Amino acid sequence: MKRAGLNCGALVIIVMAVLFGMPLMTRNQTTQAAAAIDYLNPVVPCTTVYVSTQAKQVEWLPNAHGGRDYRYVLTAYDRCGLARQLMIQVTDQPLAPDTYLAVKTKGQKVLRWQPVKRAELPNKIRAKLMPTVLEAN
Repeated sequence: MKRAGLNCGALVIIVMAVLFGMPLMTRNQTTQAAAAIDYLNPVVPCTTVYVSTQAKQVEWLPNAHGGRDYRYVLTAYDRCGLARQLMIQVTDQPLAPDTYLAVKTKGQKVLRWQPVKRAELPNKIRAKLMPTVLEAN
């Protein structure tokens, strides 16, 4: 009976170590596997990060319904100004150049995004994102 309790305790410790350790391994990984792992991990919180689409390389691939999927690897900043790499995939139409986006993420998984004006950005992020983006945003 003692052995079963020890085995169960060890299993719980291993599972917790994996759950809390995986976000460290997937951070800055711009793969679909990293996004899926973070999305399924219950200990990864949802956060909002901010990106700029100024002068970013775009990769596009044909999709199943005859259009294109556009993939962007962008540097995202959280409210504290900490940077990380993030992949955003858009279907059928590329992102508008020279815009700022507020991106809701769960780890590396992009849940949704929306354009924001420069004035709506937190001060720490505004200073880090490219100052050459048009002020009209």
